[in-house]
Amino acid sequence: MKKYFFAAFVSLLLLQGVANGQVMGFREPIVNMGVKVGGSFMHLSSAPIRTSPGPLAGIYVWKNIGRFGVRLEALGTMVTHTTKYPASAYVIPTPGIDTETKASLQAIYLNVPLLLEYQLNENLQLLGGPQFGYLLSLTDKNDAYTKVYGNSEMLTKTDFAVVAGAEYALTRRKKLKAGARAVIGVTDVNNSTYYLVPRTWSSVALQLSLSYNIM
Repeated sequence: MKKYFFAAFVSLLLLQGVANGQVMGFREPIVNMGVKVGGSFMHLSSAPIRTSPGPLAGIYVWKNIGRFGVRLEALGTMVTHTTKYPASAYVIPTPGIDTETKASLQAIYLNVPLLLEYQLNENLQLLGGPQFGYLLSLTDKNDAYTKVYGNSEMLTKTDFAVVAGAEYALTRRKKLKAGARAVIGVTDVNNSTYYLVPRTWSSVALQLSLSYNIM
């Protein structure tokens, strides 16, 4: 997991170096850079699973031209997926298989949204665009799922989503902003071997965050 975040961090540091390059003899940024922290509230529709809220953190680069802008982010999120019923509730009854324990799996995602921005007024900014997601790890915290199915690969490794939200500047220089966005999945993330449940699962998330423009 660490190598993915390190690669993203190094990439954005390189972009920061480009941003501080000389332009016609002046030290003028080509792109701007910032950091973000917050929380993610995810739901897997049609899945017999409850998802607990979790933290998010990341970095981003952006460039505005007038009221419009483009932003590229690298966000890490962590949530816990817990089955609503015992992990073995959806398999053919077999002697010796656990029929009481709910599975609890901790998921860590790397999300990369590419967003268009529009400055609605002095403090309020709208944003939206596509997002690519990658499941870095899915850890079976109590082994309930693994004991029944032989692995913890309940979800697909990749997914795509559409992002829409807004940010509001909290300071006069607009360096600190509060944001809210909806992340609506458009691909099936079900990789389970559950029987007697809908085969297509999609993700929907609400993200609340604070972002700070470093430069």
